[in-house]
Amino acid sequence: MTVPVATSDPALLPVFVHSGWRCSSTYVWSRFRALPGVRAYYEPWHEQLAILTPERIARETPRASGLRHPGDDLPYLAEFEGLLKPSGGVAGYERRFALDDYFLPAGRQDAAQTAYVAGLLAHAQAAGRTPVLACCRTLGRIDWLRRRFGGFHVVLIRDPLQQWLSFHSLRKRPRPTYFELCQYVMLSETAGAEPLARQLGLPAPQGGDLSARIAAVRGRLKRAPARTSFTAFLAIYLLSYLKALPQADLVVDVDRLGQDPDYAARITEALRAGCGLAPDFSDCRTPAAHAEIPAAPYRRISRQVIDALEARTALAAPGPAALLFAKLSKAMADAPEPPASVRRRLAGRISETIGSLVPRRRRRARI
Repeated sequence: MTVPVATSDPALLPVFVHSGWRCSSTYVWSRFRALPGVRAYYEPWHEQLAILTPERIARETPRASGLRHPGDDLPYLAEFEGLLKPSGGVAGYERRFALDDYFLPAGRQDAAQTAYVAGLLAHAQAAGRTPVLACCRTLGRIDWLRRRFGGFHVVLIRDPLQQWLSFHSLRKRPRPTYFELCQYVMLSETAGAEPLARQLGLPAPQGGDLSARIAAVRGRLKRAPARTSFTAFLAIYLLSYLKALPQADLVVDVDRLGQDPDYAARITEALRAGCGLAPDFSDCRTPAAHAEIPAAPYRRISRQVIDALEARTALAAPGPAALLFAKLSKAMADAPEPPASVRRRLAGRISETIGSLVPRRRRRARI
């Protein structure tokens, strides 16, 4: 059932921007935020909203984040200031909204989460502004949101290897990044992914506060190799986009957005036609590809993840999944093969030496 919105003006109907972490979502959000008549909420499912204060809003800026985001000193969360409770935290927000039920079924009722989102929309619409909600935690619940709030839904997608490398590049050794830890938490709690989660050594779902769940995976996997991190990332990437792409009104390839000015202009026009907003992406520049790539069997991992998730049929289906398949195929084609281990090289040389010593007649007979 769709929740009635607080306006009858079609120009103020909500826009949702869905993405994973490190997928240019902050840049796209900032372009919507720059438009007159828009109230663009940044990461409205982020767990920090439960403890947000005016002081924290002032402190959280792109310049201070170290995450290579645009915006300098304008606080990310300024749009929430009028929604704070006297005791702190955004009105109606519950910390469980962040990652609990990341793959929220469209038919499941969640009155508190419904009321929270409705409150954000009403807060913008009451001021005569179009609400834009941009978040890295909604790919798995896009159909849930669409069913309740309608609106226009934009999905951002990026080369999976480069996206994961962006996670990895921010590591503070030996600890993985927050982004990697969240992938572990989500995978450990995803129905149908239990065998893969066990294979990676993820803790069993334990419920409770998100910070405790993140601490649990950090304690177990803080020194996990790159292959473990990439496996968890790719599993969530595939499951998220297989669910989100069929629900999207517009899919934005952020790799092309910063490389092809004509494509960027077409995306602007598609947004204008679809939701009445026309953000300017002419200054978008795709970051240079990460040159340092940890050694890992990326192609073998991708095959193993696809098989573990039983996703081959879904990826091969025509329609929205075609872009996902193309992204993954190109990333894996470009992925470097890890150097052979010393043991493997030695075994190969021994095999070649033995083969050269076997008489030709015997070798033919064995063939």
